[in-house]
Amino acid sequence: MKGSFTLSFLGFGADYEKAGSGISKNAPRKKPFFQFCEAYFGRFWKMLKLSMLTFLFCIPIVTIGPAIAGMTKVLRTYYLDKDTFIWHEFWKGFSQNWKKSLPAGLIDVLFAISLVCALNVYPAMGEQAAAAGGSSAPYTILCVISVSFALTVLMMNFYAMPMLVATDLSFKNIIRNSFFLTCIGLKRNIITLLIILLTAGFIAICFLVSPVSLILIPIWAISFLGFVIIFNSYPLIQKYVIDPYYEEQGRDNPEYDYLKPLDEDESVFTDKGGEEAPIEGKSAKKKKKGRTIS
Repeated sequence: MKGSFTLSFLGFGADYEKAGSGISKNAPRKKPFFQFCEAYFGRFWKMLKLSMLTFLFCIPIVTIGPAIAGMTKVLRTYYLDKDTFIWHEFWKGFSQNWKKSLPAGLIDVLFAISLVCALNVYPAMGEQAAAAGGSSAPYTILCVISVSFALTVLMMNFYAMPMLVATDLSFKNIIRNSFFLTCIGLKRNIITLLIILLTAGFIAICFLVSPVSLILIPIWAISFLGFVIIFNSYPLIQKYVIDPYYEEQGRDNPEYDYLKPLDEDESVFTDKGGEEAPIEGKSAKKKKKGRTIS
């Protein structure tokens, strides 16, 4: 009896021929963490393909912005629980948004180079000032300002690229709204930054074990972090940018259509999920006919 209970509890020896009552279409939505896992791992192999495709298009440094726009276009589709052909959606995001995403990508590259220079120059100048009997505090302050400014620009990117592919806003309004949403979504941004740091730390540890581990960046990390950013930032974009637009037009945001149940007139079949009575399988009928020996 004990062994039978253990096997059933672990899922072995369970009667999978017995039909359950189904899942109700009005069942409560899952927690964000489980929504993310279901959306990401349900398209895991597609995510890997998307990551490698984005990496290839980023190799010419000037195309980093359009490449990220193409990836964001695909990831936004996945976030909205829709499927698409990766190349078709990627190329649409790349080709339709290159005019705005190209300068955005180049600005990000310049900021990254400036940050690296600041982290190398200011500490060295501080050490020289201290060696000469002066104070290194001004250079420390400049270094902190540079890092803070770079983090702000990074967090603004969490919102800039999704808005760029999802709206027709001008580049100026995208920058303004990105800063506004960065301030509002500070908690979400911190969570996203922590995941980015943990991912970078994981890859760094793997690199110490084997330099070949750097292959994780083009194969996995690019699309994984991209989806983390979309998952955390896009709800705010919907709430403060997209929804108000449709409210002014007196229309519902079509991005929420996948959450709405079909009308009775539109549905071909009636969803009885959660209402059906369980049906006994063949194994259950056999058990009734046979004798039980304890």
